[in-house]
Order: sequence, then C-alpha cells, then structure tokens
Amino acid sequence: MAPTGSSSEPRISVIVPTLDRRDDLLEFTDSLLAQTVRPHEFLVVDAGSVPDMEAALRARLEGSGIALVYRRSAAGTSLQRNVALDLMTGDYVLLCDDDLLLEPDYIAQSLACFSLPHDPPVGCVLGTFSSPSRPQGWQQRYFRAFGMTHAVAGDTASMSTSGGVRWLTTPTAVVRIPVASGGRTMYRAACFESERFDEFLPGYTMAEDVELSWRIGQRWTIVQTPHARCFHKRAEGGRVDYGDRVGRLIYSRYYFFKKHIDKKPRELAAFAWTNLGITGFYTAVGAAKAPPGQKASVLRGIARGYKRVARDLMGLPVT
Repeated sequence: MAPTGSSSEPRISVIVPTLDRRDDLLEFTDSLLAQTVRPHEFLVVDAGSVPDMEAALRARLEGSGIALVYRRSAAGTSLQRNVALDLMTGDYVLLCDDDLLLEPDYIAQSLACFSLPHDPPVGCVLGTFSSPSRPQGWQQRYFRAFGMTHAVAGDTASMSTSGGVRWLTTPTAVVRIPVASGGRTMYRAACFESERFDEFLPGYTMAEDVELSWRIGQRWTIVQTPHARCFHKRAEGGRVDYGDRVGRLIYSRYYFFKKHIDKKPRELAAFAWTNLGITGFYTAVGAAKAPPGQKASVLRGIARGYKRVARDLMGLPVT
C-alpha cells in the first residue's frame, strides 16, 4: 500500500546501489522519510561489507509505510541497479546515488512532470543539483571546446557530435533534454519493460546512465525540472581510484560512440578531437590534482582506458 493510504495514488519505487557508505545511505534514507510524497518501497542493492546495513535501514524505516527490499550483489552500478529493476513493483522508479540528499518535495515535483503535454509522453524526469557543479571556470571552457561532458547555466541541454553531454545547472523551467543521469532520475516503470542498464564493463562503470537514457529517449521524452532539487555530497569513500576512473571514462565514451553515434567523417573527427582533449586534460591537470598516492595512477589509467579501446577494436575481451 502507498504510504499516504490511497490506492489510486501512484506507487513509487526508489532504487539505490551502495558500497560501504553506511552513514551516507542513512542520511539519504532520512531525506526519503521527509518527502511530501513517500515511496511505497525502497530497494537497496548492497555490494559492500557493512555487517549491520540491513538492520540499520529497517530500524530507520520502521513505521514509515515504506517497505525495504534489501539484496546483496557483486559490485557494479549497472549490475546493482538491474538487480533492483527486476524486483521493483512501482508505477514509477526513482534512481538515486547513495550520497544524495533529496529536498522534501523532490518526488512530488518529479511526478508532476509526467503529465506535461509532450509527444512522445514524458518517460524520464531529471532533477537539479543544489550543490555546485563541475567543471567550472577555465576547465568548463576547455571541456566545451573539446566537446567533453560539462555543465552550463541556461535552458539548452545538448549532446556533442562525439557524445559529450552538456548538462544544465540552473534551468529556469521544465525543459526537454537528450539524456539523463542515473543518480537523480525518475522513470515511468513502463520504460523498463524492454530496457536494462548495459553491463558493458565489469565493476564500477561510467556513462551507463547516459547510455540507458539515450535508448529510452528514442521512445519517450526526457525532461529536467528546476523544482525537484537535491544535494550531491560526493562522498569521500569513492568506489575506484582517480586513475581507474579516468580509464573507465575513456572506455565508456568510446563504447557509447561505437554503439550509438554515426561513423561519418564529421563524427569520427569530433571523436578524435574529444579524445585529444581528454588525454591532454587528464595528463596535464588530472595528474597534478589527483589525491596523494594516485598521481602516477592517472597516467596508468589513461593507458588502461586506451588499451581497452584497442582490445575492443581487435575483437578481444575487455576486462
């Protein structure tokens, strides 16, 4: 039964994959309990080693009317979300990161967007961060020049010829966007009747949310609303080191380009230009700003990323 008691109200499933972020996940749960429209179920897929995670969540949710569905899984954001999608029972599903804090009307404001008169109907709603976006300043200008993923103010979201995403930091109205992020996104459950996250790279992946929403966006409208807001804490307990993150970024961008972008001369040139920007940025700046002990790993990460690309081009297994 939905927490508010009306059988006519939509059933909301909230999905969070987690990995050793006990305090962050409990804070997220508190923001879920504060929602003006509560979900009917909370699906947590845990790849971590916190021994009392399930008990702590059940204690937090006791008496709330929100059912906890808790599962253990191997690590991997795509894999963990797919486990939950196979179990969810809602009419709508909210996909969140475990270090997110929702403002109290996040679910209500997201739900309101599904009734907007778009053709095709709205299938996905992206909320807006109240936390500062990255990159900023000269880094943002650099990313824009090379067609890399970045965030800007205004109401015009887009995707570059090479697959880089122009996200919106401060839209002034509900606007149509080409793709969405998996960490703060509500979907119609119907979107997942024939779609799942692509587990194209084992473990922690990048751009899996963009790849999924691109497919869904071929049949549904995707919008971003400035009225559903959340704070992304960017938890200190990262899932991978900085160098591995860069390597996965390189391969993920290649994978999306290979799967979804035309391979005409203009697109191929744009993709090569973007990769020049990625390599230059993370070699010159990423190594300098990497956490202590991870500076050398940035160069190794770049090499691993392009090694994966090369193996894929040669038809060899990518690990």
